[in-house]
Parts: sequence; C-alpha cells; structure tokens
Amino acid sequence: MPVFMIAMANIKKKKGVAVSMGVLILLAVAIFNVGLTLLAGINRFYDMENDRLNGAHYMVRFTGNEYREEYLDLFLQDPRVETAETEEAVLMQMASFPEGGIITANFLNMDINRKISGYFVAEQTEVPEDEAVYMPVFMKDLGYGLGDELILNYNKKDYHFRIAGFTQSTWLHSSVSSMVNFYMPEKAYEKLYEQQGGGYILLVRLKDQADLKGLTADFKNSTDVNIEAISMEANAMEITIDDMRNGTTMVVTIISAVLFVFSFLMVLVALIVMKFRISNHIDSQMRNIGALGAVGYTGRQIRWSVVLEFVIIGILGTCLGIALSYGIIAALGGLITSSVGVTWRSGGHIGFDMISAAVIMAVVVFVAWRSAAAAARILPVEALRGGIKSHSFKKEYFPLERTRGSLSMVLGLKSMAFHRKMILMVGVIFAGIAFASAFSIITWWNMGINDDLVLKLTGYEISDIMVYKAPHENYEELSEKVGAMEGVRKVSLYEMESLTVEGELLSCYVSDDFGKLELVEVYEGDFPEYDNEIVITGLLARSWGKKIGDTITVSANGVSSEYVICGLTQTMNNFGRICFIHETGLLRVEPYYEKSSIQVYLEPGLDIDTVIAAMEQKFRVLSPSVNDAVRESGAEETKTDANAKPGREEALAAARRKAEEKLTALISMYGVDSAQYALMADGEIVLSGDTNDYEIDRIENNRRLFVTNVDSIADSTRMMAALIITGTVLLVVLVLYMVIKSMLTRRRGEFGIYKALGYTDRQLMEQIAISFLPASIGGTFAGSVAACLSVNRMASLLFERLGVSEMNFVVEPWLILLMALALVAFAFAVSMVLAGKIRGITVYGLLTEE
Repeated sequence: MPVFMIAMANIKKKKGVAVSMGVLILLAVAIFNVGLTLLAGINRFYDMENDRLNGAHYMVRFTGNEYREEYLDLFLQDPRVETAETEEAVLMQMASFPEGGIITANFLNMDINRKISGYFVAEQTEVPEDEAVYMPVFMKDLGYGLGDELILNYNKKDYHFRIAGFTQSTWLHSSVSSMVNFYMPEKAYEKLYEQQGGGYILLVRLKDQADLKGLTADFKNSTDVNIEAISMEANAMEITIDDMRNGTTMVVTIISAVLFVFSFLMVLVALIVMKFRISNHIDSQMRNIGALGAVGYTGRQIRWSVVLEFVIIGILGTCLGIALSYGIIAALGGLITSSVGVTWRSGGHIGFDMISAAVIMAVVVFVAWRSAAAAARILPVEALRGGIKSHSFKKEYFPLERTRGSLSMVLGLKSMAFHRKMILMVGVIFAGIAFASAFSIITWWNMGINDDLVLKLTGYEISDIMVYKAPHENYEELSEKVGAMEGVRKVSLYEMESLTVEGELLSCYVSDDFGKLELVEVYEGDFPEYDNEIVITGLLARSWGKKIGDTITVSANGVSSEYVICGLTQTMNNFGRICFIHETGLLRVEPYYEKSSIQVYLEPGLDIDTVIAAMEQKFRVLSPSVNDAVRESGAEETKTDANAKPGREEALAAARRKAEEKLTALISMYGVDSAQYALMADGEIVLSGDTNDYEIDRIENNRRLFVTNVDSIADSTRMMAALIITGTVLLVVLVLYMVIKSMLTRRRGEFGIYKALGYTDRQLMEQIAISFLPASIGGTFAGSVAACLSVNRMASLLFERLGVSEMNFVVEPWLILLMALALVAFAFAVSMVLAGKIRGITVYGLLTEE
C-alpha cells in the first residue's frame, strides 16, 4: 500500500507528463488493436457475413449459349453440395459510364425466389418500377444517390435507369471488383431482357468449404464446360469464395498491415520515452529516493514505486486506447463497406482487445522494471551527494570563449553535448517518424497522385483507341489501313486468351511484338520473341519453384506443349495469375486462334473522339459511336427506292440503325459469326444488309474506359497517408512536450541563473529549441534515407499477395526534401512554443521557494 501511495503521489506531482505518457500509450494501443483486429479478423468477418446472407461458395457465369442444364444437375447430385441453382441474368461485358470507367454488369431479377441470396437492400426510395435498379452501396462514393439517373453505355447504346436503392452483399459488391451485381424489380428486368437478352449464373453452396477445390475439379473433368480465366470478356468464368475474399478484403488488409507496423513504431517511441522518463525521475528525485532507503524501504520496494507509476499510467492508457480503437474502426467503416461490400458488424472483439492489452502491458512492465533498477541501487549517502560517487572531471564541449556563433546557439550546443543520451533518444524517435512519413508519402505519390504505376500493375495495355474487327475482315489488311491513317503513331496486337499452365488456369496475354507495348513490363528477363518462350509472374514462379530458363507445360483444348520461361513480370490482375506469350507460341496449342482487336496509339495532342469519328467515316463500322442519318452506307449494304420521299428515307435510316443494333447483339452475346437482314415494303425489298460487308465491329475510346478504374486504390493510399501523417504530428508534439517539460523541471536552477545574468526569455527559448535541432535534422535525414532505400522492398512485401514481386516506386527527391524540411520546421516551432513555459521561472521565485 505505501508503494502504491508513493506511485500515485509521483503521478499527481507531474500530471502533465503523466497525461502525455498516457496519451502516447493510448495511441499505440489504439492503432495496434485496430491493425490486429482488422488484419486477423477481416477474413473471418467476410465468411460470417457470407453465411449470414446465405451467399454462394462458387459461381460460374455463362454468356450466350455456353450453359447446359447438366451442369446444375451434376452439383445437385453431389453429396458435398448443400444447394445449387441457376438463374437467368442480363449480362453486359465492359459497359461504360458517361464520365469514364468500365464495369462488367450482371443484372438480376430481385423478385424471384432464391435458395442462395447473398444480398440485402440497405436503403431504398420510390422510383418508376420499369426503370428501377438497385446498386452496390460503394457506388454512393462515386456520387450516386437515391433517385438519381444511372446511364450505362453498352454496344454503343445508352441504357437509362433510376436508382431505387443500394444493396450490400459479399459477392460482386466491391469497389475493387470490375464485375458488379445489379438487382432490378421484375418489370424493369423484363424490359431490359427484351432489349438485351441474357445469360446464366450458376451458384453453388457447399456443406464444407474445404471441399471446394475437389468439387470444382470434378465439375471440369466430368463435363465439357470451357471455363476461361477471369476477365471482362470471358464467355464462361468461375469465381470461388476464396477469390472473392482475397479480392474484396485486399484494401482493408493492406491498410491494416501498414497500421499494424506503424503501431510498433509508436510502441517503440513510447518505450524510449518511458526509459528516458524513468532515468530523469531517478535523477531529479535522487534525495527523495535516498530518504526512502534511509527510513527502511528496501531496494525492491523503491523499484516497484517507480514501476507502479508507469503500470498505472499504462493500464489507463491501454483501456482508453482499446475504447478509441472501436471509434477508429467505426471511422474506417466506409472503407470496409466499400471494399468488402457489407458493413462491418463485428461488435465487440474482446479476444483481440485482450491480446493487445496483454502485449502492450507486458512490454511496459518489462521496460519499466529494467529501467528502474538503478533506483534500487542508490545508497542514502550517495543520494545526498546528488548521485556523485567520486570526483568527476568531464570534458567541456563548445567553450563559450572559442566557439563562434550567437550566444543562444552556443549554449544550445553545450546543452546538447551535456545531455547526449536524451538528444540521441530524440534523434532515434525522429528517425522512426521520418521513416514512416517518407514511406507513406512515397506510396501516396506513386499510387494516390500519379497513377502510372497502378495502371502498369493492372496488366492492361491502355492504348488510345481499341478497334475490334468484324468477323470476316482480314486482320492484317485492316491493321495496315488503320496504321496508315493520319495521326496514328503505331498499332499493335494485345489480346487475352485462357490457357492452362502447369495445371492452373491463367489469363494469357498475346502479342506479335511486345516491344510496341507501353505499359506492360517485365522486371527480369525479356518478353517472348519465339514460339517456345513464355513470361510468367514472379508470384507463380515462386509458387511453382521455377526460374528463368526452366520449362513449363502449357495446355489448351487438349493440346499441350513445353515452353521456356524467358522473363518474369508482375501484376495485380487476376491476383498475379497471368502470363505473356508470343502469337506464334499461342498457335502451337491453339492453331485456330484468330486475332480480333487492334491497339491504336495516336500522336500527342490529338483528340481521341475526333480520330474515332474519322475512322467511322473511313471504314464500315457495324456499331458506330454516332449513327448519323446521313452517314453513307454504300450500295452494297442497302437498296432503297430511288423515288423515296425524305420522310421515308428517315424511316429507312432508323430501321437500319435498329437492324445494326440487333446484329451487334447477336455477334457480341451469342457468338454469331454472320447475319443478314432485309426489310420489305409493298412486296419489294427496300433495305438489306450483311455483317460480311462490315470491316469493323466497333471502336472504343480506351483512355476513357480505364480512367476511373484505379480510384479505390488511390483513395486507400490517401487514407493511409493521412492516418500516418496525423500520427506523426501527435508523436512529435507528445515527445517534445515530455522531454522539454522534464528539462525545465530538472534545470530550473540553471535557467534561473541565466536569467539573473541578463538572458531574456526569448534567448533561453531559442537555446532549448536549438539544442534539439541536430537531433531532429539528423534523425529526419537518417529516417528519410532509410525509407528511400527500403520503400520498394517493403512495398513489394506488402503487395506480394496481390501478385507484385518487385515494386518500382519513383522516389522524388524534392518531395522527400520538402517533407523533411516541414518535419524539422514543425519540430522547431513546437519546441519554441513548449519552451515558452520558461517564462514561469523567475529569480525571485527560486530564491523564495523552499
């Protein structure tokens, strides 16, 4: 009990320092608990929500006529399956928003009875039923609200909807997903189905998720299903709950990992400050400690009186930090909902709270116990002499008579030399702070401001224009004509096919000359040039135990061949499950492969839409951007009555446009190779056409399609940088407050003597602030350099699970210099403000105080 009373008396005597120490522990515990809770609990949360909503464990999406009833029967007869069902859906591949950006949209009828639902309506309003659509809740972040109009452009046609509500789901409701589920009332769904037609979605729910891998393998081996790798153009693709979980929790996991690591920095700072605080307490309370020993207190009791002070502060800080962590997680709720698709509902996470509290308190007690050991060894006679055991003749640094500079600067340097341990502590803390700040700023600059790196990591080649040839057009001739157009810088081939590599289904990107590509890169080796070469990701190479020069087996449609790994790449596309292969190499396993798209690169400064309009005038386009009534259609395409009246010509033009829309839908949705149409009036054919007469299927503005598809990653890095910078500011203020507060307490007599000699408050404040400048400058420099040298390695480890093997952040020297100058200037300003308390020290007060 006496020991407890001594500890409480010490806390009451120095309330400000105790509060600052408590706040430091509070922040460390809060961020540690947030990182631990989200990092360890996000996957469990996803699975719990999927079970609560009765979501699927496996999904296969079929476009056109790819679906067979036998697929569903196979799952229903399997004892490992809890339930399975198939439903029709209106499927739009690569639908675009007017403001830019693309999605693959699945429109589902929400009025049918489902065994596997997986979603719920979070908010809704009244809108016309035949226009109503329910959107994923993350789209609120894109500026959409209840009752707003949604416009999607698909196959050169605008589809207009009215937002009736927002839904939440664990499936295809994430801001990081390129495929999204929309739900519609039956009336609106039927209206859309009549215009567009549909496909099928097969959903399966298992009794035990552990059986998923074997079940899917049996499904592919027992049927003729042609599953393709996940892409925005696949006709039959599969998605497992593991794919969904990894993709939707990606952003939350990365931010949690960064916060978790940053919390260790805060804990380290708290421990360094605690050690300094205990040493300072022992020095300043030397006589009192000696008096305790003189009246009979044992060394162990004296030691515990010091330790117990910090245990009390630690317990209070830990409890408040755990409470604060709930608020931080609630503040991150919007990010979690946007990324995962459902609102965080974990409630209490007592287990993680107890782990966080136990870890932090164990470290606090250990450091406090070790640091307080000196108090137990102080003898009463030694304490009365102020801790001096014998004579001490220390070297005098920066003598006033020989050191150049202002008096405030020289005195500050002398103080720094005398208190070397304290300055070293501050320097180490600033190094850690600068490291965290520089890392967050470099990440924010490369992924939140300049999106070139993120675009490269997507695995897509984003040219200016994408030209899709018509089914019967000669690719080489069309490519040559497009490349010869005015304003076209170059053309290239870059398409995706699905191949089985080493038994794993991959997205395989094909080109006839990878040297023409501008965004796709390899970080080791070279792109394929010959028909026996292939590039894989570093993630796959490590998984398979392969390296450059090794051979791997590639299969397609029952044909297999060996290829040599000639290079390694990295991408977040399909979680790193992609490869690159030369066109001649693909023909070895897919001899009937036909090229269908042309990447077009324009000269700088040209307007893309203007060039597209020129292309649509030059070539015969089945699905043009603008259907002009006066557009030339050619004698081969149409036959019209020479005596037709203007009104009749307008009607024929409208009929032609309608026919072209139907032909486009047939070709894109159902794999139709060719089609013809004819219109008869009064027994005479007045309008006719044939898809064989067209040169180009459609032309897309590629830049506009991809303009907004990396926003979620940018938003996440901005949030991460904001959290770390905020924590950095608080750390600087708290550390300097505790150090300067202790300095003023210990050196009251010294500062009083300075004042008696005529020094002003301003001079003494500058002396204190200057004494911290070498530590802040040196620590900031060391931390910034360390961050610049290690940021790419750390970022590679952070993004490794997404398929990134060798991150190549661009380090802007001016940005790091600006950050360092801002940090040092901020620390100096804070030091000047905190040193203002020296005004309370007066010569009279020192002479009269007892």
